[in-house]
Amino acid sequence: MTRTALVTGVYGQDGSLLAEHLLARGYRVVGVARPDSPPRNDVACEVITLDLARPPERWANELLARISPDEIYCLAACHRSSDPSLRDNPDQQQRMVDVNLTAPLALAHAILAARSTTSIVLAASSQMYTPADPAHRVDEQTPFAPSTFYGVMKASAVSAIRWLREQQGLRGSSAILFNHESPRRAPEFVSRRITRAATRIAAGLDRDLEVLDLASRVDFSSAIDVVAGMHVMATSTTPVDCVIASGELHSIEDLCRVAFSAAGLDYREHVRSTRPAGPRPALVGDASRLESLGWKRTRSFEQWVQEMVAADIATISR
Repeated sequence: MTRTALVTGVYGQDGSLLAEHLLARGYRVVGVARPDSPPRNDVACEVITLDLARPPERWANELLARISPDEIYCLAACHRSSDPSLRDNPDQQQRMVDVNLTAPLALAHAILAARSTTSIVLAASSQMYTPADPAHRVDEQTPFAPSTFYGVMKASAVSAIRWLREQQGLRGSSAILFNHESPRRAPEFVSRRITRAATRIAAGLDRDLEVLDLASRVDFSSAIDVVAGMHVMATSTTPVDCVIASGELHSIEDLCRVAFSAAGLDYREHVRSTRPAGPRPALVGDASRLESLGWKRTRSFEQWVQEMVAADIATISR
């Protein structure tokens, strides 16, 4: 019997990759995207346009009844704006509450109201914790310590899903996601800025790249591995929160070295940092629990960086 998955945020990096992952396994996939989102050619599933910031009584129960999903993946998220004028804007913060907290809880309550066995996986974030020096190691028992409003909303959603699981029997899990990248990463993210710069410089279209901090260290993974991990969680017999991370730290300088090398360049000739070298606070994830469920990484740091560079080269060559 064909299983059905509902994926919110289907036009994002994770949503599109998860839809592809599930379709390859015979699922019927229904995606949810914002009405103003430009369509993606790489999303081949059914798509419903819906603004998750709308009052949930207008859509949550109806959506669940209409789709009858076996699995729900809450990947839609409102991130803190990169525009300094909007960072502390009340409307922006309210939208974070609506999309990052209220919408997943509305779907969880709809599942409980329907007495459904649907499993729900919330995409949480390493922003629920604050980096430290030496690197702060995070597992599922690490207390939340968010330093951003986005992190506060994600921590609140994880706590609520956990309570509904333990007290009301919800088949709910939270995937605590560390940085994860792919050729579908949006241009404003540092990984994509670097891989695109390397290919443009190699093609003679640009000369240099300036980054904020070459010494900054990040726990990076392949987004393809991350969405596979969320699928493992959704189909696990017992719902449980899991960290999805590489357990490794790589600096932005490492990323530049691999990306520029893949483009045939020496990054030291083209990349400038605006901050001096020195110790940096960092977070590193411990994915042992997810690994015990059968998940494993398929791509190394070097492999996913090279995949991004190859994709950017192909784009320039068109």
